[in-house]
Amino acid sequence: MLDFTEIAQNELEAILSDTNAILLDVREVSEFADFNIGGINIPPHEITERLSELQNYSTIVVACSNGTRSSIVARLLAKKLAEKTILHLEEGIF
Repeated sequence: MLDFTEIAQNELEAILSDTNAILLDVREVSEFADFNIGGINIPPHEITERLSELQNYSTIVVACSNGTRSSIVARLLAKKLAEKTILHLEEGIF
């Protein structure tokens, strides 16, 4: 059983229209610099040290290029930030 909810790309815009929602791109800094669809960038190895940056949001949409890294981070966030709604962009941003 997942600790987060999978969403499709066609759901992203509506979710992010809520000011209490944020897109968390967990790709590496260089990947984010090359191409991004907005949100904030926190690579997986920095997540635990930077959890405070996510505290002001009630909904966090986690994404990466194809969905692999982001599913791992989404599971971690569901445990570390249990009071938040954690969503996973299942197909990634590409």
